[in-house]
Amino acid sequence: MLPLCRVLIVDDDKDIRDVLEEFLSGRNILIETASNGAEALKRSSEVNFDVVITDIKMPSMDGITLMRELLKLHPDISIMVMTSFSDEYPEKDALSVGARDFISKPFNLTEFAIRFQKLVRDHQEFQMLRKRAHIDLLTGLPNRQMFYDRVTEAIEYSRRYKHSFSLLYIDIDNLKPVNDEKGHYMGDLLLKEAGARLRGCVRKSDTVARFGGDEFIILLSHISAMEEISHFAARIVESIAEPFTLDGSEVNVGSSVGISIYPSDGEDVEDLIRKADSAMYRVKKRGKNGYEFFCKPSSSTPQ
Repeated sequence: MLPLCRVLIVDDDKDIRDVLEEFLSGRNILIETASNGAEALKRSSEVNFDVVITDIKMPSMDGITLMRELLKLHPDISIMVMTSFSDEYPEKDALSVGARDFISKPFNLTEFAIRFQKLVRDHQEFQMLRKRAHIDLLTGLPNRQMFYDRVTEAIEYSRRYKHSFSLLYIDIDNLKPVNDEKGHYMGDLLLKEAGARLRGCVRKSDTVARFGGDEFIILLSHISAMEEISHFAARIVESIAEPFTLDGSEVNVGSSVGISIYPSDGEDVEDLIRKADSAMYRVKKRGKNGYEFFCKPSSSTPQ
């Protein structure tokens, strides 16, 4: 049975919609239908479909135009095009716009099933590769690229709704002696456990990422008071300072945490990260195992 996916069937011919809906039903697939392009666009603005199967020749909005609009909304969507045209030009047009497959009407349902399954499998493999490209393989946390994307989204949201957020740049203190004395395997175990502890220190809406080596970074989304940031930073320092038990051995490390706040410390990703990193190094210079703001808070409420 195919894994669960969401499919939208678009055709002005009700018989085609009914045949395909009945054929795909019972295959662990969520199916919706639309009779024209405008209706399909409306549904796609409400639901993130994995696959769209659309006719080319339809009234008011043809399938090529629909594809262009769909791919603006959902660039990763997979589209199969159907047509009763006998020449090759619609196929070339559809594939050049972004269709993943093309089938001519009338079609054999067995052929359709084979091509549909391949389309779904390719879509899911692409999504898996895309996810892996944004995940740190050691800790399972978002990596640097995904973190940049999340902060960029946070900036756009915060500009619109006049909210603040904070970045916490975290360095695991004294990891090198663990690697030198106990081996990199133990160091990797410690990083995995440290990532899990950090995830447990913040809210589900926040992002914890591994930035590389012994460095992590956290996006605290929508902060309403400085005390909130201090609360989370203190929890992190306390959590990492607790002994780690790794393969029966007890290991002790600490953490240095630097904090920057949007928009008072910067209004772009690089500036905010650089200032949180700078604050973190000030913690290291004064003795490690603590936290510090880039700018000392002058108010209990972020700007």
